[in-house]
Amino acid sequence: MKTFETHDLYLSAALKLHGFRLIDLKKDQKGKGLFVWEDKPDRSKYVRDYFAGELQGSLKGFADAWSALRALLTEVD
Repeated sequence: MKTFETHDLYLSAALKLHGFRLIDLKKDQKGKGLFVWEDKPDRSKYVRDYFAGELQGSLKGFADAWSALRALLTEVD
Protein backbone atom coordinates (compact mmCIF):
# COMPACT_ATOMS: atom_id res chain seq x y z
CA MET A 1 0.00 0.00 0.00
CA LYS A 2 1.27 3.43 -0.95
CA THR A 3 1.10 6.17 1.70
CA PHE A 4 1.35 9.95 1.85
CA GLU A 5 2.75 11.75 4.90
CA THR A 6 2.29 15.32 6.05
CA HIS A 7 2.75 17.42 9.18
CA ASP A 8 0.03 19.82 8.00
CA LEU A 9 -3.07 19.53 10.19
CA TYR A 10 -5.20 21.68 7.88
CA LEU A 11 -4.24 19.69 4.78
CA SER A 12 -4.95 16.52 6.75
CA ALA A 13 -8.43 17.77 7.63
CA ALA A 14 -9.07 18.46 3.94
CA LEU A 15 -7.90 14.97 2.99
CA LYS A 16 -10.09 13.41 5.67
CA LEU A 17 -13.06 15.43 4.44
CA HIS A 18 -12.49 14.03 0.94
CA GLY A 19 -12.41 10.40 1.99
CA PHE A 20 -8.74 9.68 2.47
CA ARG A 21 -8.07 7.01 5.11
CA LEU A 22 -5.76 7.84 8.01
CA ILE A 23 -3.33 4.92 8.40
CA ASP A 24 -1.19 6.19 11.26
CA LEU A 25 -0.35 9.22 13.34
CA LYS A 26 3.09 9.31 14.83
CA LYS A 27 5.70 11.73 16.07
CA ASP A 28 8.75 12.48 14.01
CA GLN A 29 12.29 12.86 15.39
CA LYS A 30 11.49 16.41 16.54
CA GLY A 31 8.31 15.33 18.35
CA LYS A 32 6.04 16.87 15.73
CA GLY A 33 2.88 15.04 14.65
CA LEU A 34 3.11 13.23 11.32
CA PHE A 35 -0.12 12.13 9.61
CA VAL A 36 0.19 9.03 7.42
CA TRP A 37 -2.58 8.65 4.82
CA GLU A 38 -3.45 5.88 2.40
CA ASP A 39 -2.49 7.39 -0.92
CA LYS A 40 -4.81 7.65 -3.91
CA PRO A 41 -3.90 8.27 -7.56
CA ASP A 42 -5.66 11.67 -7.51
CA ARG A 43 -4.13 12.88 -4.22
CA SER A 44 -1.90 15.45 -5.94
CA LYS A 45 -4.98 17.15 -7.39
CA TYR A 46 -6.53 17.49 -3.93
CA VAL A 47 -3.28 18.89 -2.53
CA ARG A 48 -2.92 21.37 -5.42
CA ASP A 49 -6.54 22.48 -5.10
CA TYR A 50 -6.17 22.85 -1.33
CA PHE A 51 -3.11 25.10 -1.60
CA ALA A 52 -4.67 27.06 -4.46
CA GLY A 53 -7.75 27.74 -2.32
CA GLU A 54 -9.95 25.92 -4.82
CA LEU A 55 -10.82 22.74 -2.90
CA GLN A 56 -14.56 22.46 -2.40
CA GLY A 57 -16.33 20.93 0.58
CA SER A 58 -18.43 21.46 3.65
CA LEU A 59 -17.04 23.96 6.14
CA LYS A 60 -18.76 22.05 8.95
CA GLY A 61 -17.19 18.81 7.71
CA PHE A 62 -13.78 20.46 7.55
CA ALA A 63 -14.14 21.85 11.06
CA ASP A 64 -15.22 18.44 12.38
CA ALA A 65 -12.30 16.71 10.65
CA TRP A 66 -9.84 19.32 11.97
CA SER A 67 -11.19 18.94 15.51
CA ALA A 68 -11.00 15.14 15.42
CA LEU A 69 -7.43 15.15 14.07
CA ARG A 70 -6.35 17.80 16.57
CA ALA A 71 -7.70 15.65 19.40
CA LEU A 72 -5.74 12.68 18.06
CA LEU A 73 -2.50 14.71 18.19
CA THR A 74 -2.79 14.88 21.98
CA GLU A 75 -2.94 11.04 22.13
CA VAL A 76 0.24 10.36 20.13
CA ASP A 77 3.19 8.92 22.04
